[in-house]
Amino acid sequence: MSEYPHATLIRHAYRDFESGDIDLLRVVMADDAVWHEPGRSVLAGDYKGTKEILEFLRRLHELSGGTLRVEILELLADAERTVVFQRETATRGGKTLDVVEVVDFEIHNEKITEVTVYQGDAYQFDEFWGT
Repeated sequence: MSEYPHATLIRHAYRDFESGDIDLLRVVMADDAVWHEPGRSVLAGDYKGTKEILEFLRRLHELSGGTLRVEILELLADAERTVVFQRETATRGGKTLDVVEVVDFEIHNEKITEVTVYQGDAYQFDEFWGT
């Protein structure tokens, strides 16, 4: 059985992110996409448009000194969205991050239009990245 097209799109996006070449993600993001990052850390907030989102994703790599890893644990896809359960790990300044998150990708016309992140442990995430 073949995978749902949106699942394939998201798996491809995760591979591009993991490669560190963040500009590759421009292909799968709608120009007016919005990313919602919860919490109180320096990374929390709403990122609007491809430019802001890609800068945010680059910042994740930079702040972690390139140690950030994201593993897809489970992926659920339908006609307009893909939901990913992911494990995120990194090290930074003697701290270790190891959290499970749920990321909801809304997809229209084969482009990611909105991303909402749900932290499994918001306190650990905020403490790791700094407030």
